[in-house]
Amino acid sequence: MVSEDCEGEPSSRRGLLRAAGAGLAGLLLAGCGSQSLKAQVHNSAPILGADVDLLNQLLHLEHWAIAAYTAGTPLLAPAVTKAGALFLNDELEHAGALAGLVKEAGGKPIKPAPSYPLGRPGSSDDVLRLLHTIENAQLTAYLKALTRLEPGFLKASVATILANDAQHAAVVRAALQQPAVPAAFVTGRD
Repeated sequence: MVSEDCEGEPSSRRGLLRAAGAGLAGLLLAGCGSQSLKAQVHNSAPILGADVDLLNQLLHLEHWAIAAYTAGTPLLAPAVTKAGALFLNDELEHAGALAGLVKEAGGKPIKPAPSYPLGRPGSSDDVLRLLHTIENAQLTAYLKALTRLEPGFLKASVATILANDAQHAAVVRAALQQPAVPAAFVTGRD
């Protein structure tokens, strides 16, 4: 029930909200200038030589994961084969993104090694344990990289890959009958 004292308030509130919205839009347009926010973040700082070395180290881990998923997915139990194939695709995309960042900085992306330490997994659980080890190595490396990389857009790219690899680790852990999320914070040490 609305009292007579409040009848004028809705239109004045509407007017106030319109004015505030117009002011906010004006501030946003003035602050952004002609460059989009994405362009401003991306152009914030150049990729440094140390960043290129770090990106290549991360790329090396992606190549290792690609080798493991490629060799191991056929050995996975049917319940997790589809996840293995999807994760292989993710790792290929991560490698492509990292190689692109290295090239953008004028560096040369490392090529995959001739072989990687995969052991001799004979069962689906053996493959899952190998994948868990590799995903944890990636998580640890990406967490360390976040503290060392300079431009904000590099940190954002690495954080995105870190989040995806944390998802991989959770699924692999669950397939191993372990808690999918063993702690509140991702550490790469579980």
